[in-house]
Amino acid sequence: MNIFILLSYKYLKNKKKIKLEELDIFKNEREVLDYIKLNNLEPSSKNNSNEAALLSEIENLVLNYLQGQKLNLYKEFKKLNIELDLNDKFKSDFSRKVIETLLTINLGEITTYYDIGKKINSKAFRAIGNVCKANPIPLIIPCHRVLRKNGEIGGFMGKSDKTWETKLKRRLLKLEGYIAIK
Repeated sequence: MNIFILLSYKYLKNKKKIKLEELDIFKNEREVLDYIKLNNLEPSSKNNSNEAALLSEIENLVLNYLQGQKLNLYKEFKKLNIELDLNDKFKSDFSRKVIETLLTINLGEITTYYDIGKKINSKAFRAIGNVCKANPIPLIIPCHRVLRKNGEIGGFMGKSDKTWETKLKRRLLKLEGYIAIK
C-alpha cells in the first residue's frame, strides 16, 4: 500500500521555525495533485536553508516512522520546535480534552471513543469521533489508535473511501506493534 503525505505549513522567518497547518494522507498521486489545485497550494521553495533543514528533518521523521521505527511523532515534532498550535486547531474545551487524551496513547496501544468519553467525563461519543475525524495532523495526533467499543477498527480521517481508510489505519496500528485487530 502506497501512501502520499502532504504537509501544509508556514515558515515563520522571524522565529526560524515551521508552523504546521495540516498533514494530509492520500492514496494516490492524483488525489494529491487535485488537493493542491483545489486549495491553491504552492510548493515550498526551500530558499531558506533553515526551512529546508527543518523540512528534511520532518521528512526523515515521517519516513522513519512509516518504516517501523518506534517514534512518538508528537514528541519528535515538539523536539524540532515545530509549532503545532493545537489551541488554534481545536477551539473548544471539549475538543482540546479529546486531543489531550489522544496524545497520552502510546505506540502499540489503543483506546475507544467510550474510554475517551470516560476520561473526559462525557457521553458524547459521536462528538469525540467528529473531533478525531477533523484532526488536521493525523499521525502526529494519533487518532488512528481509537477503535470502536466492540473492538472493530472503524474509520480514519473522514475520507470517502472507507476501505482504503481502514486498510491504512490497520497498517499503522500493526506498524506500531498493535496486532490484535478485528
